[in-house]
Amino acid sequence: MLNGSIAFLRTPDMSDIQFMLDIENDERYWHLSGNNSPYSPEDIERFVADSASNLEADRQLRLVIIEIASKQRAGLIDVFDYDSMHKRAGVGIFLKEEFRNKGLASDSLRVLIQYLFKIVQLHQVWCNVLIENTESLKLFLNAGFEQTCIKKEWVFHNKVFHDEATLQLINPNHRI
Repeated sequence: MLNGSIAFLRTPDMSDIQFMLDIENDERYWHLSGNNSPYSPEDIERFVADSASNLEADRQLRLVIIEIASKQRAGLIDVFDYDSMHKRAGVGIFLKEEFRNKGLASDSLRVLIQYLFKIVQLHQVWCNVLIENTESLKLFLNAGFEQTCIKKEWVFHNKVFHDEATLQLINPNHRI
């Protein structure tokens, strides 16, 4: 468990299946994850059961964001494309609408980055954000990420191509 000031992050368990299924199968967000078909409950159960919650073993890590005040599941935060050779990984975050604009995303991202830089010893983390997703861009920029690239017409959604920004955060304390 990773503790922040208003949120904590924990590995998913079987009690999270429906919560994860509701998020993963919400078609409004498929273009953000690259998903294009629904998951079955068995798919999510298998993911949770087979996950070692270990970056080295799984090359990814999914954590459930819990709002401390309400003790409710607020969202998910992911580490993906973990590359131990180059000491980098992608990060992504999703909060349910009723938990947005409360500081939970910032707190969760801060705690995750601290873990990835201090414990995992990553050199950098990166993310991809659609240009029109100003709230997410603001979140990552405020966390210290730098926009390093814009991929033109990268994501096709609602019969339109959208530009996507790549943002990176370099660990200033990383030692080889």
